[in-house]
Amino acid sequence: MQNKNRFSWGDVLGGLSGAAVALPQSMGLGIVLFMAIGLDASAGALAGLIGATLLLFVSGGIGATTGMMSAPNGPMTMLLVGVMAAMSAEGAGSELMLLSLSAILVLTGIFQIVFALVGGTLLIKFIPYPVIAGLVTGVGLLMIKSQWTLLAKGWEGYIPLTLQTLFPLAVALLTAAIMFFVPKLTQKKVPGAVGGLLLGIILFYLLLSFLPVSMQSDWVVGHIPSLSAVHLGLSFSALDQLPLETVIFSALALMILGTTDSLVTSLVADSKTRERHNSKKEIIAQGTAEVLIGAVGGLGGWGTKGATLVAIDAGGRRWSAVVAGLFFLLLMLFAGAAGEYLPVSVLAGIVAMVGAGMIDANIISWMRFQQTRLDAAVALLVVITIVSFNLVTAVGVGVLISILLFVSRQTRSPIVHRRVTAKEHHSVCARSNEALEILERHGDAIILYELKGNLFFATADRLRTQITDEMEKGKILILHFRRVKYIDLSAMIVLLQISQEASEKGCELIFCHLHKGLGFGKKASKAFKHIDTKQKFSNKVFVDSDKALEHAEELLLQEKGYTPPAVDQEVSIEENNFCSKMDQQQKEIIKSVGTLHHISKETVLFEKGDYGKSLFLILQGSLEIRLYTNSSEYKRLAKYGAGTYFGEISFISPGPRTAQAKILEDATLFELSQDVLNRLDEGEQAKLALALLLEIGVTLSSELRRSAADIQRLEQW
Repeated sequence: MQNKNRFSWGDVLGGLSGAAVALPQSMGLGIVLFMAIGLDASAGALAGLIGATLLLFVSGGIGATTGMMSAPNGPMTMLLVGVMAAMSAEGAGSELMLLSLSAILVLTGIFQIVFALVGGTLLIKFIPYPVIAGLVTGVGLLMIKSQWTLLAKGWEGYIPLTLQTLFPLAVALLTAAIMFFVPKLTQKKVPGAVGGLLLGIILFYLLLSFLPVSMQSDWVVGHIPSLSAVHLGLSFSALDQLPLETVIFSALALMILGTTDSLVTSLVADSKTRERHNSKKEIIAQGTAEVLIGAVGGLGGWGTKGATLVAIDAGGRRWSAVVAGLFFLLLMLFAGAAGEYLPVSVLAGIVAMVGAGMIDANIISWMRFQQTRLDAAVALLVVITIVSFNLVTAVGVGVLISILLFVSRQTRSPIVHRRVTAKEHHSVCARSNEALEILERHGDAIILYELKGNLFFATADRLRTQITDEMEKGKILILHFRRVKYIDLSAMIVLLQISQEASEKGCELIFCHLHKGLGFGKKASKAFKHIDTKQKFSNKVFVDSDKALEHAEELLLQEKGYTPPAVDQEVSIEENNFCSKMDQQQKEIIKSVGTLHHISKETVLFEKGDYGKSLFLILQGSLEIRLYTNSSEYKRLAKYGAGTYFGEISFISPGPRTAQAKILEDATLFELSQDVLNRLDEGEQAKLALALLLEIGVTLSSELRRSAADIQRLEQW
């Protein structure tokens, strides 16, 4: 098996390719942010390179996501630009803004690490896609706006628009066009960012040579400072000057944005590498990098999809991010002078084009269809919030919308999985023909509600409304909780109110499947009694629906005047279901060939796999047919009492028993073996044959119908 951690030449090619894509974006975004702070372009370019280097080394070194490239990106930069702009409007100086930037990044990293350690990465999956689409689209618009502001800097009043003033904007637009067309012309062999950077630089100097414009110092990045110019971003002596509210809320917003975007990028990488990322390790790595970046005054970021896809397509896997980080480090050490030839307008065109690529055009198409208009409205609300206010507010709005949508969908989701009556689904308890006739006529008085999902106040109250109309005297309602995943305190109080209302109306309410996953132990009734000590809880609680149905059937039979045989009462052979439709002569033949057995309780009559060729008439007592799933747990397949019979399959077709039979109460059984019947003369056999076939055929037909209904219920699970 190939070692996934092994270094390969694909990592070199992938790392260099990914770095080429991330380079202009990292420098361009750094320039945007640091010029918003009031510093020059070269300082911003250095900050972007530092951020990319640390992210690539830390995230790539840990290797939680194979092939993923991390670098400064739009969402983080635009949020920070908005924060810095607000601070500038309040009169904050460059030093305080730099200190705040470092504090925000360090706190963001700490929040990410803690969030990952407590399992918070799972919560990100609950943020709806329309919210994500709105955030990404809004960030894209802000990136385009930021580059326009950067290139139009100095256009004040009615300054005439000349070729000199329009030159940077023209270069940026041409660079964006190159980015758009290069992948199409090269069949995606050359990434748009790489083509835009190289051809954009060439175009800049060609136009500068042939057009009547004069070079200005602010048209290029300038000499990028060496690493010796890196300063610690955090000054502990000045921490008391920090706007704590701004820092904390910005860091929380960045934590949500960064975690979401990084995990989405991880999924993109997984789809290309066919591997699976470790979300917890990845976010811890990203958080660690943010802390380091903040400490040295760089520009933070997280996973970038464009660079990741390019790196993986070029062969990059486990160590490609580290190779890219090494490339950025060498660039800072030895190529600082290259910044003097790097046009700001080219980087602006690349950043603006990246921003344009982030705009999700699907939002417009969602508005055309009624079922997706709400999603479009959510996305547009987030976009409007970003453009009108700031990204921090938009993240808060997005989180609030996510919570509201989740609660709304939970509230509107059906809580009743299935409603069945005892006519459609009865217990496995075999009963006398008289009892079966009563249940067939009045079985709709027993209603089983199979519940599903989460029970909290809203859904529990909706359940109450749904079943209140069926609470009538003589009705028996069973609430089945096996598919319920969660019950909160308010829902339990509502269930107590349902119980009280049912009692007042003379309706019997039964609970079943209150499993441990819902917080109930072996004594579920005690849990309800502890919720509200003033309300009396006297409802029956059963471990499964079959025993709940059996109890409900016994209550219904009792109400209809049917008295089942007492435990110690013996039913004659003639009165047994097996013989009830035979004539007297046939009954006498049966009585003459069977064998009587007296068996004490807890005795195992036969085990699964034992050879059998007899059926048994139960004259007294009871037993269960059990199918064990392990040494202690079993599924009850049937329960038989006095007046019923079992074993017809082995009687017709002798062979291994399909389950265990265990005596519940001291029993008297009448065994009818196939061997004995075969010894009867032809006349006696002829008298019995038709009656036996009819009785057993009716029983087997009933069991087949029951099996078909059970299969249908399983399909609806």
